[in-house]
Amino acid sequence: MIIFALPKKFFFLFGILIFYVIFIAYSDFQEFSINISQFDFSYLPIILAFVFLGIMIKSLRQQLLYKQIKVCISFKTGILLFISGLSMIVTPGGSGELIKSYYLKKNFGYPLAKTFPTVIMERLLDLAGIVGILLIVGVLLDNHNIIFLMLILLSTLSLIFASGKKKKLFNFLLSIIEKIPVLKKQASSFSESYQVFGELTSGKIMTKTLGLSFFVWMTDAIMIYFIFMGFNLNFDIIFSTFSVYSSLLLGSLTMVPAGIGVTEVSFVEILRGEGVDTAISTSLVILFRLVTIWFLTVLGFCATRYFLK
Repeated sequence: MIIFALPKKFFFLFGILIFYVIFIAYSDFQEFSINISQFDFSYLPIILAFVFLGIMIKSLRQQLLYKQIKVCISFKTGILLFISGLSMIVTPGGSGELIKSYYLKKNFGYPLAKTFPTVIMERLLDLAGIVGILLIVGVLLDNHNIIFLMLILLSTLSLIFASGKKKKLFNFLLSIIEKIPVLKKQASSFSESYQVFGELTSGKIMTKTLGLSFFVWMTDAIMIYFIFMGFNLNFDIIFSTFSVYSSLLLGSLTMVPAGIGVTEVSFVEILRGEGVDTAISTSLVILFRLVTIWFLTVLGFCATRYFLK
């Protein structure tokens, strides 16, 4: 079980609150309030519909991964389990979602070493989905820098997936993980779960889960575009996807919890580079974070009641 000391939780949440207060103050509180009030809320039901669609698709992907390693739970329970994991989404790399493995052990008796790799696979698949879409965006924009960087990241991900079938490669990557402070404590669990990771990276299941990952991040790109439309920003979907996904990717790679700070600042800078007012870009990224990170976190805490009975 992943346990966080209460004082650490308090200071962490307090630090997040302070960041957002400063972030909004930088753009001007009054301007921020005006922009939020002028947002076209007729788009909100559509935006939330895409958020819930994303939950359903990722729950299906999770169910396929569990089925591959013979973890048998109903789809309804799988959805609740996925949502409960979102309560810990504000952790480095989403690692707190490992709480799902604890719930599976507590409620169904599955050992942690058996279910632990599925959470890692979900994070890797999400990263592959974002990188794949950014590669397509780079091609459409004819931006060789984006293409080059995304090809490097895809090659790295391919090596990680291939390590599920190559023990020596797996051990090499494990030695690198042991040097990363955030992941060091989980290194022993990675080692114990090699066989399961191998099952999750077999060709057939990889094709299905990568396809679903790409699809779900495409639907999220449409959701992001509607947020842009709600603020009356006349950019095409290619730019809206690039601006948000590149910021999310940067935040993810820094291993900062949920990319908080890194994602927001980089997104605002991208929009400022296109002549968008700081107050508007700040309002946009705050709303985006509210309907994704913070809404999903609250939803996750509600779902945990099902597993803590």
